[in-house]
Amino acid sequence: MSAAPRDPVAVALWVFLGAVGVYMLAPLAFVAIDSFNPSTYGTFPLSGLTLRWYQNVLQVPDFRIGLQNSFLVGIGATALALVLGTLAAYGLARYRFRHRDLLRSYLLLPIIVPAIVFGAALFLLYIRVGLYGTLTGLVLGHALLGLPFVISITTASLQTTGREYEEAAMDLGANPLVTFFAVTVPSIRTGLTVSALFAFVTSWDQVEVSLFITRPRNNTLPIAMFNYEQNYQDPTLAAISALLIAFAVLLVLVAVSILKTQEYRRLVQRE
Repeated sequence: MSAAPRDPVAVALWVFLGAVGVYMLAPLAFVAIDSFNPSTYGTFPLSGLTLRWYQNVLQVPDFRIGLQNSFLVGIGATALALVLGTLAAYGLARYRFRHRDLLRSYLLLPIIVPAIVFGAALFLLYIRVGLYGTLTGLVLGHALLGLPFVISITTASLQTTGREYEEAAMDLGANPLVTFFAVTVPSIRTGLTVSALFAFVTSWDQVEVSLFITRPRNNTLPIAMFNYEQNYQDPTLAAISALLIAFAVLLVLVAVSILKTQEYRRLVQRE
């Protein structure tokens, strides 16, 4: 029995998707390969393999300070964006009021306005209020950048979750605050996890805005990498970039495992 002929359109689409995937992954692959390059000037093909540049990453003080600052700012900005964004999303999804669409558009401005303009505006503001060059200013600025993602994703989660359980909890005597934490938050935990991931990655990768509002002692890791690139052209940047790629992959895998666990628990609770 002969096999059914394949649809040429489907084959062409798969080839196109494969080409796009290779195009997207090729720069990352070359970065990872170059991190083992024994040549200072990053020649290709490699003449051998070395871990010298990974050792050099640990010896650059600016990278260690930047990594610490990035973690502190990322965690703080994620927590702040998650709290404020969840409350804003709840108000937008559960209440009807005048100019609601206008308010939603206003809250999305940080991702609509060019990053350079947003960074310059924060710089002028921080100079006047005393937040320029502080970690607090970085946390606030990065939280504003992550806020639109939290609002969009959490609003979508709330809109796909009916109010039946919330109304049932209030009928049984729960006040709005208890209902929110005991019923609403658990029902949208998947959206909250994804929102937190987006907010953290947005803060972790931020360069343009951070350039305007940081001082050398508070540089984040991307700024430290940017400054290093201005003075050196060795594969140390490739090594730290490879480590960051591995960290991003690990972060996604952890998030996927958490989401799978949450979905499993939700199915068990329904049964």
